[in-house]
Amino acid sequence: MIRRTLTAALAVVGLAAVAPLSASAARPEPGAHWKPDASSSRDAAGTCNLSVPTRVAIGRPELMLYGKLSGTCAANPDAQSGWWLRHPSKGIVNEVVFDKDYEFGDGSWFVPADHPIGVQEFYGVGSTNPDGSANTQNKLSVTVKLAAGAWISSSRTGDVVTLKGTSLLYSVSNNSYFKRSAAGVFQFREQGSTVWQTLKGGLWTNSKGEVTLSYRYSKVRDYRFALYSTPISWDLGSAVTTR
Repeated sequence: MIRRTLTAALAVVGLAAVAPLSASAARPEPGAHWKPDASSSRDAAGTCNLSVPTRVAIGRPELMLYGKLSGTCAANPDAQSGWWLRHPSKGIVNEVVFDKDYEFGDGSWFVPADHPIGVQEFYGVGSTNPDGSANTQNKLSVTVKLAAGAWISSSRTGDVVTLKGTSLLYSVSNNSYFKRSAAGVFQFREQGSTVWQTLKGGLWTNSKGEVTLSYRYSKVRDYRFALYSTPISWDLGSAVTTR
């Protein structure tokens, strides 16, 4: 079922900011490689909470995201804390670790192109302070999908405006975007306004990823083509065209 929520800009608002993985920073395949130290106490001394981008779009061969800590552990650089990422059908698929004695303990989340997609959960597997005491840890739900692409072009003949929208999806195997059939909507914005309105929704691009709409309107407006979220891809708005 298509979720009818749309972003309000060319870049997908809320998606994780990403950086390419350096060739010198080779990583093992994602999974659970870090093991927590045993705590000397059964009573929690404090808290340790992880925050990471919760809406991730795979649009390149490798992404490197970074988590942040809050709570007791955040105030002590010698604390060791780790979370494993559990996929509902694939089990443990990744980890985020803060441990200066662990090779990849810098809080990084390595996301290769073949990372499992869908809703998954980070859960704490250990947070130990230098004195051996433990911290309670949070759980965090994240969603990983493929990045989409949306284009728009326009023309005007007299008072007839013609809009052409194009939908694309990132291909993991080819490391490129390809045109595909997808559900979308043409939107308009009056000159000087910041509010987008639906011009024509419930559209589907054809097998070439394209859909065209022509209508009569004499005044100048801003237009964009937007895609809906699907189970495998994120919603996205195109750049703006003015006619």
